[in-house]
Amino acid sequence: MDSQKIDEEGLLKNMQISELVLKITKLTFGWNNHADPVTNANELMNDVRKLSLEIAEYEQRMGESLSEYQRNTIYNSMEELENAIPYMKNKIKPTESLETVNQTDKSLV
Repeated sequence: MDSQKIDEEGLLKNMQISELVLKITKLTFGWNNHADPVTNANELMNDVRKLSLEIAEYEQRMGESLSEYQRNTIYNSMEELENAIPYMKNKIKPTESLETVNQTDKSLV
């Protein structure tokens, strides 16, 4: 049973990851129903980076006392988060700007 020991901080990290996955999924699912989905996506990506650093710090601090079960649980949750991001990315359309070029120089034609 010790191999499945979960500390409270690790559980909270796992919950934070799950919340981010859910928020990203909800944003992606209802993309057109949000007033400013790109801003929301940017805020979520900031949360992802912040949490990633917190998890790295947690893993470093816990070291050997972090059970393999807890490590795998957090890792699997991070994979779920990683898998959710491309769906959100697919909703973002890059801005296209057309530039008019003076075509007096025939070498460009």
